[in-house]
Amino acid sequence: MEHSTNMNQTEINFDHFQLHACLPFVELADQARVQLGPVLFWPASKSHEFLNERENATFKEYMEAIREIRANGTDSSIATGTLNLQQTTCISIDKSIPVQSREFVLIDALYLLYFACSFRNLYYGNEVPSFHSFRKLIPASVDFIEDKTQWHSLHINEVDREQTICIHLIDQELCNALGEALHSSYLLVEQTAQVQYYKRLVRAIRYVVDRFFQRFTNLFVQGLHFSDQIFKPEDFIFLASAFETLFNINEKQAASDFKYKLRQLLQLKYDKQLELFWKWVDDFYAVKQKLTCGDTFIDPIFRFNPNFEISHILLGIKVFIYSVCTSLAKHHLIVPIHEDAYTPPDFRWIHPDELLLFFWSETNILHKLNLFIKQLINEDYQEELDADVHFLTHLFVYIYDNYYPNYEVRGIRFIPASQADFAADGRHIIERCRQQQQLDPDCKLLKIIHPSFLEVLEKRLNTTH
Repeated sequence: MEHSTNMNQTEINFDHFQLHACLPFVELADQARVQLGPVLFWPASKSHEFLNERENATFKEYMEAIREIRANGTDSSIATGTLNLQQTTCISIDKSIPVQSREFVLIDALYLLYFACSFRNLYYGNEVPSFHSFRKLIPASVDFIEDKTQWHSLHINEVDREQTICIHLIDQELCNALGEALHSSYLLVEQTAQVQYYKRLVRAIRYVVDRFFQRFTNLFVQGLHFSDQIFKPEDFIFLASAFETLFNINEKQAASDFKYKLRQLLQLKYDKQLELFWKWVDDFYAVKQKLTCGDTFIDPIFRFNPNFEISHILLGIKVFIYSVCTSLAKHHLIVPIHEDAYTPPDFRWIHPDELLLFFWSETNILHKLNLFIKQLINEDYQEELDADVHFLTHLFVYIYDNYYPNYEVRGIRFIPASQADFAADGRHIIERCRQQQQLDPDCKLLKIIHPSFLEVLEKRLNTTH
């Protein structure tokens, strides 16, 4: 699970944290530490840095005693391996968290850690590891490890072993944001609207993550083939629950409430774009209704965009992750790398192009650009037109660079538009831009559009299907 960004190791008073459990199959790359508000994750091999001298001595004795992984034989158990401390992650919890709440905050933190490690790959449709490794814990609270009678003969069963997941350095800004949500959910007494939002955010993320371990495994590889279609109903219900929790959707008018709240978040404003979005929401809830009524075999594909076929699940996950980012930004927990009043915000890892392209067709992008560029040339400068032209030229180039070379991309089918559908708009755009370039090589229009836009558009106009 890789995210190549530097994590700032801010000063933490480790005396405020108390060891509670260990993840034997989760490794922190480069022996780093990760903090999510009141929960601290750190490598077992560095226990001397996170525990006092007495606690460290007891912890080492405990780990030495329980480090074997064993399989049950006919008459006795057989050692099949040992825990590697560098591949074991310890979990300490802020002492301010009441004892009766610590396992609740522990579980929430594990969900958030997995999400923080995988959100980028989820958004772009890349493979992510199973959540199983995060569900296998061993106790390590002070009371437990100081009572040797509880663990002197304990070991991990071979049947419970998981493939070790390595967490590379993850985005500190997102960890801080999720940590704030966790801290407020458990340590703020006053139940403000902000705290309620944090609680919904954590629960919504849990629903999304839950879909990644609702699977069955064929231990022989051959002989049994479990189609993803078998698990789509559960995946869909989990995702729908995540949306309804995150946005606090009115159950009596779920589809319309979802449309209203998400439209604002995505800054959708043009007729064709909105039409595709409305159809996706209506289709999404129609599928959900069929599933809750017991239907098993449903069409899993969203087909209303003439240029794309994408599964409801994959598109829904993209919408969910972008919604999390934008809502965190609205609560001032993360900062976009670009934000204006007219186009959706852009983030460090999550870019709106990858989501909004499914609500635009090639033809509609070029038609809108033709109108907007004509307005920019013939009328006084308008900030909104400037932002729209900038965004749509970037969106067109993004589609061409990422989907045009390969019509099947990570489960998404790209269907190029017929050249006849956009040729007139495309040629008008090129003519107007070239004329402006001849009149003034430094004209504002050429600074607004994507640097490769005209080149890409010409290639697209010269390619037939």
